[in-house]
Amino acid sequence: MKAITVIASPRKEGNCRTIVDAITEGIKENNGENTIYYVDDMNIKPCQACMGCRNPDKPSKCIIEDDFRKIMDDLEKKDALIFAAPNYFGEINAQGHIFMDRFYSMTKSTPNQFKKDKKAVVIFTYGARDGYYDEYINRRAQLFESIGLTLDSVISAGGGKPNSGNGEDILKKAKTIGYNL
Repeated sequence: MKAITVIASPRKEGNCRTIVDAITEGIKENNGENTIYYVDDMNIKPCQACMGCRNPDKPSKCIIEDDFRKIMDDLEKKDALIFAAPNYFGEINAQGHIFMDRFYSMTKSTPNQFKKDKKAVVIFTYGARDGYYDEYINRRAQLFESIGLTLDSVISAGGGKPNSGNGEDILKKAKTIGYNL
């Protein structure tokens, strides 16, 4: 198993990273590897609505040559995408939104959609009580299917867990997910 992780949190040692580390531990125990990218360290521009990816005469990959394309090109050679983002004020944070915004260039009306042979694990963290944003989180997670990924697991980690309070259950679940990818 070869995975790519995109962490949209600006906090490099926050809840998103703690959960990703547990997933990575499971992946490594099953002789796999995981490459981690931080959106804050990358040059990812928002969609420009140029429609180049939907040109009926010659549809192409997104014409914006930035790190989003680098990640998607790398994912073509891997088995899974793990995406982790915090939820601020009831919404995915800005970094996560910019990354997911570019999915527009990879839906079924483009030549860029993955062929359902890759899995997605989606992680959202937030400070509200556990489960508070689950409806929103599950809707956002479905967007990964729109680019041809198979949604394997969704982790909704509320209450500031695992870094505050008891997060052992979340970390155990994360490690198992990683192992089973």
